[in-house]
Amino acid sequence: MSKDGKEKNARARELYPVHLAQLVDKKLEEYLNSYTNVPQELLSPMKYCVLDGGKRFRPVLCLATAVSLGYSAEYVLPTACAIEFIHSYSLIHDDLPAIDNDDMRRGKPSCHKKFGEDIAILAGDALFAEAFALIIKDQQGSPELIKSVMAEIIEGSGAGGMVAGQIVDITTTSVKISKERLEYMHINKTARLIAASVVCPAILCGADKNTIDGFREYGLNMGLAFQITDDIIDITSNSEETGKTRGKDQYQSKNTYPSIWGMEESKRIAREKIDAAIAALNKTKADSEILKNIASFIIVRRA
Repeated sequence: MSKDGKEKNARARELYPVHLAQLVDKKLEEYLNSYTNVPQELLSPMKYCVLDGGKRFRPVLCLATAVSLGYSAEYVLPTACAIEFIHSYSLIHDDLPAIDNDDMRRGKPSCHKKFGEDIAILAGDALFAEAFALIIKDQQGSPELIKSVMAEIIEGSGAGGMVAGQIVDITTTSVKISKERLEYMHINKTARLIAASVVCPAILCGADKNTIDGFREYGLNMGLAFQITDDIIDITSNSEETGKTRGKDQYQSKNTYPSIWGMEESKRIAREKIDAAIAALNKTKADSEILKNIASFIIVRRA
């Protein structure tokens, strides 16, 4: 690894709240170990895909938002874990041969390569359904707050959110799209669920409308920056660092920020989105240092 790469890795470790990721890891394991009535043929791939690490970026944002509003991280853990379940389901389905056909995820065989396509599909289905069960059963809050949280996650992950972005992605492969269509794809495919990761805890913590709007703006800009840097990392980092097949986007002729805007302009746009995300925090009634650090982490991460 180059000197610049080592410096970026060190800076990333300084910025990212690993203790929150560890809290999420522990709770995810607790939840999955509680599924004693689930067939082992289903539980094994669920555990394989959820408990294999990763940054826990979305649930960490969820916990950090609660902390920034003066609440304990534990208060929103069920919602944070639900969002991670949904993210894990999306990765399982994203890797399938019918979609991105990727054989590697987080440095090991993707779910369908390990367990078969049929079981991978069902494992993803189960995680998506169980995500909402976690919120209904375990998340504290009034029925109205829980309803609002559920609506936020469904809008971010459903037909008008993550799935909408994914549809644009798979139907425009090898067909160059406009810059506006590219942003639409990334907002929905990635940014909407990341925005939900900060809006949901804000709702649960009783934040006012202006604060919730500020967090939503923060999350959407963060989500775009996260996807842009993902597009860049796909080109610049190796498979050992990312745990994914290097250069897959280029090989499949995917529409990405570097393919449409170029590498340097993509980096500039990512920094611009991070600046906008940090500025949006000024609209919130939050102690926002931890969220600013996570935003800065996006620019220096290498995986």
